[in-house]
Amino acid sequence: MKRNYVIGSVVVVLLLALVFFNPFQQSKKRGNEKAVSGQRTVLPSSPVIKVEPAEGASSQPQTPVTDDPNFVSGVVEPYLDVTLGLVVQGRIDRINFPEGRKVPKGGVILNLEKNLEELEVARRKIIWMNHAELKSAQVTVSTLTASLKSNRTLYDETRSVSKEELDKLSLQWENAVADRDRLLNQEQREKVEYDIAVKALESRLLKAPVTGVVEKVFLKAGEVYQPGQPLVRLIDSERCLLTANLDDTRSYNLKKGMLVDLLINVGATEVKKKGEITKVPSVVDPASGVMQVKVVFENSDGSIKPGVTARMRLPEQ
Repeated sequence: MKRNYVIGSVVVVLLLALVFFNPFQQSKKRGNEKAVSGQRTVLPSSPVIKVEPAEGASSQPQTPVTDDPNFVSGVVEPYLDVTLGLVVQGRIDRINFPEGRKVPKGGVILNLEKNLEELEVARRKIIWMNHAELKSAQVTVSTLTASLKSNRTLYDETRSVSKEELDKLSLQWENAVADRDRLLNQEQREKVEYDIAVKALESRLLKAPVTGVVEKVFLKAGEVYQPGQPLVRLIDSERCLLTANLDDTRSYNLKKGMLVDLLINVGATEVKKKGEITKVPSVVDPASGVMQVKVVFENSDGSIKPGVTARMRLPEQ
């Protein structure tokens, strides 16, 4: 009986030992810890992605088009881009050519109020065109000239005319000539005053110096214009200029009047044009270290919009 009790106690102790000190669970736990530890050592703190180059791809980047040694790049500008104004003050009366409209050379883009100036022109013209006094003076001179000639002949040949009468007639003729000359000078002065009035009227008209397109009108009808303000921006883009920058470290075979090939960016395509060099650089810009060459080309169809980029093919050395 006692032996059985001892055996049972030993069995209980072994079972408890297996429960708390299971070698299989400890081994599994240590294996899991190693696995977790192994994962932590394998995973880097920052992922590194390695990209293999595509088969046949070049390791060097492709040279940009603008760096092609056979071309120089530049910007297209309108042949003429001017801001116009007037020298007199006044209220804008009418805009004849609004923004976007083409105006011919000499066309009146807009005008200030000019009623008083028009009346002054009409008044000066009436005064200038009134020739009644001058015509009367000319007739008087002509009559006295004939009378004086005949009386002098009578005095010299027959003495039928006294010396006093001849002198009196001669004095009348001189006075008539002086009056005629005064009226002639007055008519010339009236013509000058009329021309001044016309110029005063024209100074209130803004005319286009060249054929072009009205790009911008800075004031509206009814607003007061002050001298010195910009009034209208006019652009002539029927011809355009390409202003290209040249590297001062290279030599170029460029001459004024030379024809060159141009490639102008229009959307996603390049338009080919022929241009003529109008300016060959003679100095280097100290700020940028480049030289500028200007090329003019035709754009009568308006297909090229100023502001786009373009390239000029350099002539062969």
